[in-house]
Amino acid sequence: MNPPPNPQHIIVACTEAPGDVLLALPVFQTLRAAFPQARLTALIHPSAKAMAQGHPAIDAIELVEKEEGIFKLAGRLRKLNADTFITLFPRSRLVLAAWLAKIPTRIGPAERWHSLFQTHTVKVNRMVCDRPEVEYNFEMLGPLGISQFPKKIEFPINGVDKALALDFLKEKGIAPGTPYVVVHPGSPKSVLNWKPERYAQMMSHLCQIKGLRMVITGGAHEGELVSQVTAYLFSLPAEQKPVVITGELGLKPLAAVLQGAICFLSGSTGLMHLAAAVATPTVSIFSPAPEATPVRWGPWGNEANVLIPENPNCSSCQVGYCKKHETMDALSVSQVFQAMEKFIRKAIPG
Repeated sequence: MNPPPNPQHIIVACTEAPGDVLLALPVFQTLRAAFPQARLTALIHPSAKAMAQGHPAIDAIELVEKEEGIFKLAGRLRKLNADTFITLFPRSRLVLAAWLAKIPTRIGPAERWHSLFQTHTVKVNRMVCDRPEVEYNFEMLGPLGISQFPKKIEFPINGVDKALALDFLKEKGIAPGTPYVVVHPGSPKSVLNWKPERYAQMMSHLCQIKGLRMVITGGAHEGELVSQVTAYLFSLPAEQKPVVITGELGLKPLAAVLQGAICFLSGSTGLMHLAAAVATPTVSIFSPAPEATPVRWGPWGNEANVLIPENPNCSSCQVGYCKKHETMDALSVSQVFQAMEKFIRKAIPG
């Protein structure tokens, strides 16, 4: 079956975490360029609403809770009168709901039992990790005959959000025009990361050698980690103490803070992708574990330096599973400083 040559209403389903929705935004950008007249609807989880809200390529957002049943979801989809349904990840509930809703064109990953309920399937093996996550998403557009894709994520920030960010930083002691670096020491529990004291050493070095102001970000559940980092910075004078953001700002004002930074330092996190989306240079510390490879999970569309600790004398460290050594300690503060200095010199010559 051939897909409609001129779809009028396309639903793109990505009910994963907010970071996954961020990496799905280029799909909407691509569809908007290919079918400017079509209505584009994002089917997402409520936790990711802020990622998609206000995006110029998205006309409508439909929220779907994890506990919503297939038949109820199918009824909602039927009322939307879509002619094309694209699911980026193999989720049986979404595929079956679109089938029950009788959406004519249904596109999604192949090689799952529920692929039988799709009109077009695409063979995608994300576990191979041989390309960026964004590009795996692009493959789902192949049945629509699309071959031109954007080179960066479009994540617009309006003047109100920028003003909120500036006011927040000013209130915390960082005046407009003051150069600063954002550091995010947290990471998912499944990913190895640098130690809090290493992040603190890096920040102290930037303050003392480069005279930069520091901003530390953390999720609402990472207050203890952020406190550990700031505790190591007790010797800094008051005017160099880092500004801490742990949930005080909404997503868009936080993105504005990232956008105003000279660069962003972190492990493999969703906030790294947000920094990349607003074109902030990133220095990212990745684990050697194959499933955490930056080939798939690294920043996309911005200037970036990716660092992976190397211990050539230990085969277990080289794959990120070592009980003898602290694998991430093989990456020194000096190495990270060198990676960041490129962006600092570019922003502050001399």
